[in-house]
Amino acid sequence: MVRKAPFFYGWVIVFLGALSMFATTPGQSDSFSLFMDSFVEEFGWSRAYVSSLFSAATLISGFMMFFAGRVVDRIGSKWSAISSAALLGIACIIMSVSIGPIILFFGFLLARFAGKGALDLSANVLAPQWFIERRAFAIMLVGLGGTAGGAVFPLVNDYLINEYGWRQAYRILAGGLWLVYIPIVLLFLISRPEDAGIHPYGRKTNPEKSESINPEAPDDEVSLTQTQALKTSAFWIIAFCILQVNLVGTGVTLHFVSIFRELGYSMTFAAQVMSVKPLVALVTVVLSGLVLDKIKRQHLALALACLTQTVAFVMIPFINSVSLAFCYAFLSGVSGAITGLTIGVLKPNLFGRRFLGGILGAIVATAVIGSAIGPVIFGIAFDATQSYKAIILWSALLPLLSAVLNILIRKPKLKSGRN
Repeated sequence: MVRKAPFFYGWVIVFLGALSMFATTPGQSDSFSLFMDSFVEEFGWSRAYVSSLFSAATLISGFMMFFAGRVVDRIGSKWSAISSAALLGIACIIMSVSIGPIILFFGFLLARFAGKGALDLSANVLAPQWFIERRAFAIMLVGLGGTAGGAVFPLVNDYLINEYGWRQAYRILAGGLWLVYIPIVLLFLISRPEDAGIHPYGRKTNPEKSESINPEAPDDEVSLTQTQALKTSAFWIIAFCILQVNLVGTGVTLHFVSIFRELGYSMTFAAQVMSVKPLVALVTVVLSGLVLDKIKRQHLALALACLTQTVAFVMIPFINSVSLAFCYAFLSGVSGAITGLTIGVLKPNLFGRRFLGGILGAIVATAVIGSAIGPVIFGIAFDATQSYKAIILWSALLPLLSAVLNILIRKPKLKSGRN
């Protein structure tokens, strides 16, 4: 059926990858940030305490990603996505019945592992597996799902919490995962083109008229194993970039409502600003995806994105008008879009696609660890000083350092095959 389709089936996979990224949102910091005040008010805990629960759960899930990536390589993105979405739904139910810190912690742990980690990883493997040519464009389209989730869910969560309460809101999110997302993936997702007897786009023959091939046949693209990648400077520079993006970004995002309240704005306005950022990212990532395949030194685009990120974070403590708030959203959206897309393209281009799950698992682990550290640092800083200004300004040094390091990225030179 796939080989007889009038178009390359990889474009269907791109849509499903975007849908998967959209489905990760209940496990992302953007979603949790709208529930933060509900946890504080319901249980009477400090923000630092809630942030510590969130961060501890995120940290543990991060270490689990080293092994989750290898599982994706073994069982494929399809079954990894289905199992991850099922677990994310269970996490939403657990959080909806929380009566104390232990239950809430396990809800955080499962949500961060399944949403921020495993489901995100499963989605990100798809486009590199199906596309050699037009890889940046395909990765861009998949990333639009996450961008759309970031734009939609702050408003959806705000509505659900205000209309039904935070507990019922989580139950509704679980129902969407189980009743909508999982059946679609079960019916239509295929992990690799080789599983359908065709080549990836741009490999050897026209993918629409490809001869039957053996899914177990060796790949002639140079591919590094997880162990090999860990020995390269390129991996660790990218890992640091992802670490700082998530450390600073998650710290700001999880406390975003509180930051804007300190600046004198309401939760609703904070949600509106949060929704503008991914809309800007949407336009940016589309434009970037159209040209990034044509850029030879893609690491320089990553460095520029980190410089833009630095400027955006430095702006936050000085926002004193609506125009400045949306200027921040614009710069943050631009930097986040270019960073995410460029890293998504660099990973398979630098390390190959054959063992990409394991390599992405290691990189996602650094992202999750950054997500764990950021919120607790921001929460402790606020409880100690009753202000976010100092911690935001100090944190802005990290993307600045990352911009310098990104200039040094070079493609690893290793022999092809299993080494």
